[in-house]
Amino acid sequence: MNIKNQLKILGLALFFFSLLPLQTFAHNPESRITEDGGVFQQYTWFEILNPLLFFSLVVVYIVYLRVMRKVSNSYTGERDLRKKISFLFGLLTIYISLAGPISILSNNLIFSAHMLQQALMYIVMPPLILVGMPHVFYQFFDKILVKSKILRIFKSPLIGLLLFNVLWSLYHIPTIYEYVWQQFILLEVSHLVINTSAFLMWIHVLAPVGQINKMSYLTKIGYMFANGILITPACALIIFAPDVVYPSVNEAPQLFSFSTPQNDQQLGGIIMKLVQEISYGAAITYIFSKWARLERKKNAQIDELPVSSVE
Repeated sequence: MNIKNQLKILGLALFFFSLLPLQTFAHNPESRITEDGGVFQQYTWFEILNPLLFFSLVVVYIVYLRVMRKVSNSYTGERDLRKKISFLFGLLTIYISLAGPISILSNNLIFSAHMLQQALMYIVMPPLILVGMPHVFYQFFDKILVKSKILRIFKSPLIGLLLFNVLWSLYHIPTIYEYVWQQFILLEVSHLVINTSAFLMWIHVLAPVGQINKMSYLTKIGYMFANGILITPACALIIFAPDVVYPSVNEAPQLFSFSTPQNDQQLGGIIMKLVQEISYGAAITYIFSKWARLERKKNAQIDELPVSSVE
């Protein structure tokens, strides 16, 4: 089986995986607590640990390792342990987000848990997955965008920048948020769409130079700063609101006696901004380090040239 088919299988595995955790990623009203007592007491270990999600991620990683082995045998320089570790941490981030305490608390409308879940899925997970992808993946994806007149628009970094930030900001407008979370299918579709836009945003930053777009390393650093600026108004709306702007927050179970719904709302906004700052800062550091390595390699090549060639 050739590498393109291997990549297609990996893509399908990731797509079908995204359809699996419907009971956890969306705030399914059928799986919320309905009686007094602890939040976790009414759930079975199966519902909390979500073994179906765990084993589906294991399958995805096995397929990924098979693809990487095929790539390393066909392309030089692709046998990179760091890529495999990054991809693994990306899958672990998915599991932590969609299973266990974060998922249960988010499903019961704990706003801070919901924001942590979204921050992990939109801001932390995509770059880890993309850093783990081999160079041939970006070549393959680039050819797909070039061939399709409709998809070609996504080669524009500006589209990736605006699409993710606008969609995520619109989602957190109180009226829209309150309507969407009550519609199970609509909520699941909205998460899938925003997650896709997050990948499109991140791929412009993490794609090798010359693939997907022609942004230089300096432009990519500016791109990340622009992302941080665009998401700030939504964070400020949540953190500095004088009252609870999401009525559903008042319906959530109270975990601590000293915590109020407004505290939960503010904590959600702080988590959103804090995770974004850490992740974007790490991305800028990653881009800068790649830029520095490239410059050092160029300087080393110049130093190795004969004096007559330099002159």
